[in-house]
Amino acid sequence: MAAFTVALLGGESSGKKALATALQQALALLAPDVAVAIDDDAPLAKARRYDLTLLLAPNPSDPPAGEATDAQLRIDLLQAGVAFQVVHGQDAVRVQQALRTVGTLLGRPLVARDPALANGLRPWSCENCSDPECEHRLFTGLLSRD
Repeated sequence: MAAFTVALLGGESSGKKALATALQQALALLAPDVAVAIDDDAPLAKARRYDLTLLLAPNPSDPPAGEATDAQLRIDLLQAGVAFQVVHGQDAVRVQQALRTVGTLLGRPLVARDPALANGLRPWSCENCSDPECEHRLFTGLLSRD
């Protein structure tokens, strides 16, 4: 029996079955004590007490019904008091995000560190930000470079 269970939720075209298969394959090697379940009923996520609930965000190319389903799932999860993490992207990007989230909860990385997450995905205009923690990270990072 698995010591840790991840529930996947999403609309019909969310790709949850493909993600479940990819996650199960990756986790078999990286964290064999983690099981993946597809939950089509959001309130069941609380009743089954999953360790982690991942909601698959609709892709921009999905039909409009996908956004409506996503909105309803979010409402159901919030009303049921279930904490969840939203996973974006497609294919390998989605698998990487899911593995990163599982690894965070397990307390160990399951995927390589992504420098884009630490440095930001696009240039930022610091003169409009005024976030002291952001400035500290920026300048500390600049000083530590060779």
